[in-house]
Amino acid sequence: MPSALSCAGSRVLTPTEADELRTVISKPSSKALFDLLLYTGLRYSEVAQLAADPAVFDEERKKIAIRSTKAKAKAPARDVRLGDRGRAAVRTFLELGVKGPSSPSSWQQNLIRWADLAGLAPLPGATASNPTGITVRTTRKTWESWLLAACPAEITRITYSQGHSETTALKHYLNISFMPEEVEAIRREVAGWCP
Repeated sequence: MPSALSCAGSRVLTPTEADELRTVISKPSSKALFDLLLYTGLRYSEVAQLAADPAVFDEERKKIAIRSTKAKAKAPARDVRLGDRGRAAVRTFLELGVKGPSSPSSWQQNLIRWADLAGLAPLPGATASNPTGITVRTTRKTWESWLLAACPAEITRITYSQGHSETTALKHYLNISFMPEEVEAIRREVAGWCP
């Protein structure tokens, strides 16, 4: 079994690991939030914008219009591009009326519990309280890593959609060592995003 992947201290999931997590999340609202975060790359704080104003979701144009919540943001707003699974995740999230957990720390505790239930392999160097290294940033880091693995030529579009610079993407996300079979599975996960 290959070792677990990480980026800047947070676990990066393979498609198999994401599926394993999804199978142990029993609450439909929690599963909808997990999928929304995974297939859009939204920051945890940005989910509130979508919940408060579903009109920021433009299904026809495959995007969510997000206003920046970061003090040092490069741009005040961005369009978060969506693939097929991203659009489906947004629809499910909105149909269920999910607002999200009360805090990032409660979501973090849920993720740690689910990772344990799913039997995810430990992340080398992780803490005893979080041996798998899963964090609230895991889904965002996973999504950007998947996009760069599936369509590296789209780095500029990916970074604008994620609200990063190309330097950040090159430094953190482009060098994730996915196995060839994982890259094939990733291409299916991001279908509809890459040209």
